Amino acid sequence: MIASRARPAPCPFTDRSHPMSRFANISLVNFPTLPPDEPGRLQKTLDRMCAYVADAAQEQSDIVAFPEICNCLDTADPSDVAEPLDGPTVTALSQAARQHELYVVCPLVVSEDGRRYNCAVLIGRKGEIVGVYRKNFPTHGELADGITPGIETPVFETDFGRVGLCICFDLNYWEVGSGLCQNRAELVIWPSMWAGGRMLSKWAMEFGFNMAAVWKEQSTFVDVAGREILAVKREARDRTGRSPVVTARIDLDRRLLHPDYNLENLKALFKRHGPTAAFTQWLKQDCHLVFGSQVPGVSSDQLIEEFGLETMRDYLARVRRDRKAALAAAAEPVYANGQTLAQDGERI
Repeated sequence: MIASRARPAPCPFTDRSHPMSRFANISLVNFPTLPPDEPGRLQKTLDRMCAYVADAAQEQSDIVAFPEICNCLDTADPSDVAEPLDGPTVTALSQAARQHELYVVCPLVVSEDGRRYNCAVLIGRKGEIVGVYRKNFPTHGELADGITPGIETPVFETDFGRVGLCICFDLNYWEVGSGLCQNRAELVIWPSMWAGGRMLSKWAMEFGFNMAAVWKEQSTFVDVAGREILAVKREARDRTGRSPVVTARIDLDRRLLHPDYNLENLKALFKRHGPTAAFTQWLKQDCHLVFGSQVPGVSSDQLIEEFGLETMRDYLARVRRDRKAALAAAAEPVYANGQTLAQDGERI
């Protein structure tokens, strides 16, 4: 999981002739904004964004992502420049995606059925809209400006893995990460207006996905174990007016395990397939185990299923279910604040 400019050979999910790992090249663009009063600002911004897509293609990227509300950053009220999904921004980025045959994450304010949403649009290699994420937790300022909250945490199938999206303030809310986890995201791309810091690592460890965070000042990649792979800040003074495309090569087949109940099954795996059948890395202080298949044509998930291994996120979910069942079997507790178990929310 290192920064790289080299593109790996294709590694389809189901073609057993290919070795697993399953790498993807992920590019982020923390580009400087144009002044709000710049004449022709939107078209100049779109021209610049399309040029960045071309740069990402030169990096052999599978996907490139831009910061939150990428087409009108620093506008006093971004909701005033809301566009339909077939408006100029998505249209321009769709053409660039099709021309260069890569996925593009395009965040903008979208107008739909008389409502406005802060969105991240995933565009496919052929320029089609793969899916749309609507920010679940707009800020108070956004709500006051008429932004409608989204209610779903979709995860989208791509030809390199399962991609989820969330936006900026969403990172503060456990239920967003939990929804992406339940929908089995392998990579979550987070367009934002702040860096995210240690919360990126917390989400990665708790929910078991890689994270790619992009805002106008910094791009950051975090692996499934919560370790920072790469973080690049934009130079405060960029004479060219352009930022570098920051690319990391990430293995989306890696999984995070807890040692409990897995060690004997791992021994059985190595006994059957040999000592080099899987990559394992013990993170003692975190009490985590990073796991990845090295059996040609067999994914980590296939080995996990074959040998009854349990990922960290599935283990935590099982403990949560068992705890809830144990509490339900006993007399229902009443907390000091008067709440009962049923009122205590989804985290129980």
